[in-house]
Amino acid sequence: MQLQPAMKRTLVPLLMLVTVTAGLACNAHAQLVRAFPPDSKLGELMAMRYPEVRISGQTMHLGAGGQIRGKDNLIILPSMLNESGPIRYQTDIMGNLHRIWLLTPIEAIEAKEEKKNKSR
Repeated sequence: MQLQPAMKRTLVPLLMLVTVTAGLACNAHAQLVRAFPPDSKLGELMAMRYPEVRISGQTMHLGAGGQIRGKDNLIILPSMLNESGPIRYQTDIMGNLHRIWLLTPIEAIEAKEEKKNKSR
């Protein structure tokens, strides 16, 4: 079966649109579910003045190559961070902050429940 030239012109862009839309939908779903490393800790980000970060009343330093990820899982530059609230974080061998994840309200609830279950 051969397609008419007019059908080909219509069908190709339509297939490309469907492919791109499906790819974006998969990508968006992948970013909604985040798996945090088991050694990450729960904390409360209070303030930040690069390279110092105040977490749960303790002043810490963001290490070289440290990464901050927002609630949408996108990287935030340390100089652009102006949020506070619940976070998960990892430290490096020297005790400097290696990774910080700002938590969504649902992730914060899950993390608090997980912490409560571990302490039992």
